[in-house]
Amino acid sequence: MLLDRLVGAEVRLITREEYARRNALMESAALALTRAGEVPYVIPEGGSNGKGALGYVDAMREIRGQIDLGLCGPRAPFDVIVHACGSGGTAAGVALGALRFDVAPRVHALAVCDDARYFEERTSAIMRETRDLDPELGAGAELVIDDAAKGPGYGVMSREQKQFIVDVARASGVILDPVYTGKAMYGLWRAIERGAIAKGARVLFLHTGGLPGLLAQGDDLAEVL
Repeated sequence: MLLDRLVGAEVRLITREEYARRNALMESAALALTRAGEVPYVIPEGGSNGKGALGYVDAMREIRGQIDLGLCGPRAPFDVIVHACGSGGTAAGVALGALRFDVAPRVHALAVCDDARYFEERTSAIMRETRDLDPELGAGAELVIDDAAKGPGYGVMSREQKQFIVDVARASGVILDPVYTGKAMYGLWRAIERGAIAKGARVLFLHTGGLPGLLAQGDDLAEVL
């Protein structure tokens, strides 16, 4: 919220009930701006639409270039790409781009909210929209939605997940956040433990950010520090 206000965004708060019809509310706001002479563009939740997913298709193209330069170890595809999934756009774009640019044959998306069935339907819809924008994109890499590490709820972690964030930071210096990347890395660890991802697999973990979320929840981590 601080960063939003810092860059001059107009913030409009809505209720939980209104959130269920957030798309209609945004379209209404866009219409009002159009009538006022502005040129609005409605960005869906998480930027998760076909146009937004193209950003991660392009990210896979960039990673392919890094692989070819030898910046990722062997000049060969990864076995699996792992990342957090909160609204479906990242998973859709990564899956399409991973196959298109031969980055990995499989994508393992860790849901931080909702469930696997919801994201399977959501990502399929976004992928269709993305292919409409770029017909050269194929079916995409195998996409696995894993909802086993979402914790008590969106933005809420279990004590074990909190401790995991601290352990990773102290062991590696890699900073994770409690909403997205912390749950994704925790989910990767648990997926390897139960055999869903093979031990020794060559894994590309996409750290999708989240530091402001970590700083906003400092008090919640006090019990494990």
